[in-house]
Amino acid sequence: CQFHSSSKERLLSSSASYGSRDLLGPGGSPGPAGLLGSQLHREEEEEEEEALRRKLKYFFMSPCDKYQAKGRKPFKLGLQLLKILIVTLQLVLFGLSNQMVVTFKEENTAAFRHLFLKGYRDDAQQAVHTQAEMYAHIHHAIEQYLALPHISLGRYAYVSGGSGVNGSALSLCQRYYRRGAIEPVNDTFDIDPRVVTDCTGLDPPSSSAEPPSSDYKNFTLLFYKLINVTISFQLKAINIQTIINNEIPDCYTFSITIVMDNRAHSGKVKISLRNEASIEECKDPNVSGHGETGTPRCFVSCPPCSAEPV
Repeated sequence: CQFHSSSKERLLSSSASYGSRDLLGPGGSPGPAGLLGSQLHREEEEEEEEALRRKLKYFFMSPCDKYQAKGRKPFKLGLQLLKILIVTLQLVLFGLSNQMVVTFKEENTAAFRHLFLKGYRDDAQQAVHTQAEMYAHIHHAIEQYLALPHISLGRYAYVSGGSGVNGSALSLCQRYYRRGAIEPVNDTFDIDPRVVTDCTGLDPPSSSAEPPSSDYKNFTLLFYKLINVTISFQLKAINIQTIINNEIPDCYTFSITIVMDNRAHSGKVKISLRNEASIEECKDPNVSGHGETGTPRCFVSCPPCSAEPV
């Protein structure tokens, strides 16, 4: 009983017998071991705080300050500048190449409008107001297409097979209502809004000695129920101006559509030309030598070279 009572008194007593309080001396004052432990603990905290402060200060330094602090060359900064330079160069080259593509398409579209639209003028709307004018514009476009190799300043090639009606190179089509009887004198009309498409195909002559076909002149338009007339064909061309920059030229296929719009039936038929271009690699490119700019050249049969480059 005496043993149990003494043990219970020690457990219930307020004397420091747990944790760090055992470092305190008699009377509650810290002993020598406690003073030494707290001093070491404060020194460790100060060292950790100083190390963290130095890391944060170094992290927010500029590359020049880091180089002065440690003498380490800013390799990462140089790598980032090199990446920026490469990406900028790629964007510039892509922009120049894309600009050349857009310019080539726009210039060819302008050439096609002057070639195939009768009496075309820049920035002026094309339209006809009589049946004879409409036939004249259709015949003009087809005749210009058949004579293209002899009249065009550009180098174009016909595309035959698959693009036109029954595999023809050119398609002349008219779209009209299945039934369209309009009688303004009686204020009556009878229209079947279902649309019918009537087309005829045409191929260019295979040789200059072969006379061109004139079947398109027998194509009769149904003006009283006509919606529109379309002339569609394809032409091939090569953009050789890239040779100056020692680049392989691109091959273009132009899908051209001439539309004569009569949907309003107002007595005015609007005429427009649309051009869609597709680009592909040329099959067998052959470029000899390298392009030079600014150097006068002369052929053997030329007179003595002048100051102007040929």
